[in-house]
Amino acid sequence: MDQQHTEEMERIARLSGLSLSEKEKEILFTDLARIVPYMERISKLDTSEVTEYSESEITLRDDEEVISPIASDITGLSLSAKDGMFTVPRAVE
Repeated sequence: MDQQHTEEMERIARLSGLSLSEKEKEILFTDLARIVPYMERISKLDTSEVTEYSESEITLRDDEEVISPIASDITGLSLSAKDGMFTVPRAVE
């Protein structure tokens, strides 16, 4: 790994809050040396004929409450259930 790449790797690690050993730096450098050219190839792909995807095209259904016929059987197996729901210790104060 040359000096410029070493400094860049250390900068990335520092910005990420990582403390890397020399072995980890070598592994990261090897991985990045494979990832960067791949990303460059992807960025050069012709996507002019690809239809743009938009989440606004998704039609969502309305929420409906459905009573499960086995809910009482399942909550009945619990040591702590109330009104058809499991009760658990408070997690947020």
